[in-house]
Amino acid sequence: MSRYIVLLLITGIVWAQTDVDILVLKDGTEYLGEYSRTEGKIVYFKPQDALAFQPISVKVIRRLELKDGQIIVLNGKVKSLALEEYQKLSTKEKAIYDAKTNGIFGKISIPKSLTSQDSKMLYEEVYFNKISQRKTRLILGSVAVTVGVAYVISLGMSGFSMGDGGDYNGHTPW
Repeated sequence: MSRYIVLLLITGIVWAQTDVDILVLKDGTEYLGEYSRTEGKIVYFKPQDALAFQPISVKVIRRLELKDGQIIVLNGKVKSLALEEYQKLSTKEKAIYDAKTNGIFGKISIPKSLTSQDSKMLYEEVYFNKISQRKTRLILGSVAVTVGVAYVISLGMSGFSMGDGGDYNGHTPW
């Protein structure tokens, strides 16, 4: 009879563990708790016995698996949304998600679930604003890098003289 009680206790513990989300960091640390949301490159997760959700960089996460088996983050990369999750997003959230995943040269494709003209117009506006922001950051970043490289090169070149080959006293070394 005691064997059955132990077996029931073990089974209960296993079932209890499957009712939580699992966060595994790249350093091997594992947390059981509750996943809230992902905002950009930050995941909000509340470990068991914690009072609040903690922001965690996606870069340090090896795996974030929900209690239903869905994997949200794998090896520092956010997995793409399932169709059901995508359908639950608002028009604005869909536009932002699509703009992020399509790249700055991606062709706009308005979701068929958006039927009203107002929804379509809002989607296009948010989508193009997000793409414009990404292009601006890309251009400004490129300009900053180019200016930085040019500055470093100009500093290096300032030590060279285009003189007559003489030493600093004006004497020819021959």
